[in-house]
Amino acid sequence: MKLKSLFLILFISIIGLQAANNNKLFGVWELVEFTLVQKGEPAVSDEKTLRDAGAVWNMYFSEDGTFKQEFNMQSPDMKMETETGKWRTANDSLFVELQIDTIINKINYSCILLGDVVVLTLQHPTTPDKVISKFRRK
Repeated sequence: MKLKSLFLILFISIIGLQAANNNKLFGVWELVEFTLVQKGEPAVSDEKTLRDAGAVWNMYFSEDGTFKQEFNMQSPDMKMETETGKWRTANDSLFVELQIDTIINKINYSCILLGDVVVLTLQHPTTPDKVISKFRRK
């Protein structure tokens, strides 16, 4: 009986922690630092470098679990693009499902929330390469 009670309390605490993490992400976030790590070598673009280049990447996290991102860093002509989907957190992960035409693209970020800054890391599945993006609440 005590084990069941302990499990129930632990389960409720984990669900509460996940909801608290979700609450902290609600809102709009703008890119302030972008690091591409290839073969162990980081190439960092700080906020000034990004702004001088005209780079934009904004993420919108809604309370109902919907997600939107606007960015211009994918194409050489820096054309603004918008993608929508759903999001959720679990422990130190952010899961985003983007609807791109008829395909759902699932992305699993490692997520560290530091007040009004969130650091998202996207690890390549088969190499040590990764992208580390730092966003600030708008």
